Amino acid sequence: MNDQQLCGKWTGTYTYGNEYDEPLKGKTVSFEMELTVVNGFIKGRCTDAESTRHFQAPATIEGIIVDDNTVRFVKRYPHYWQHEKSGPRFLPKLPSQEINYSGEFGNNEFEGEWEIVTVLVDAHGEMVNYRGVGNWIMRRVEVDQLTS
Repeated sequence: MNDQQLCGKWTGTYTYGNEYDEPLKGKTVSFEMELTVVNGFIKGRCTDAESTRHFQAPATIEGIIVDDNTVRFVKRYPHYWQHEKSGPRFLPKLPSQEINYSGEFGNNEFEGEWEIVTVLVDAHGEMVNYRGVGNWIMRRVEVDQLTS
């Protein structure tokens, strides 16, 4: 895959993995991504059906083309948010967590996994890591689909 093949608008979904409690476990969320690629470096913006109503700006995308069929990128929202048992928690004064995506291109789509690691300090002052994972898939929006 070359730079020009990756540039443009993509649509897809991400799905929460089994580490999450109900109602997130297995939940699928649609997203749109606009990407530019120069010399194998990926930059872009992403909006999704879950977070758009909470943020004034889209999430940012930064990554690389690893080889002909593999990409790795990090998604960052405008500020910190995470799902807790009581629901989503938004902390505008904290920076976004990094959501790491990796995926392979085949059959005209990317498919892969995402991971987010949250590091907190518990009541005893000990560092605690929470790891959430899931799957994602996306397809390029063809130019004729944009004009219809």
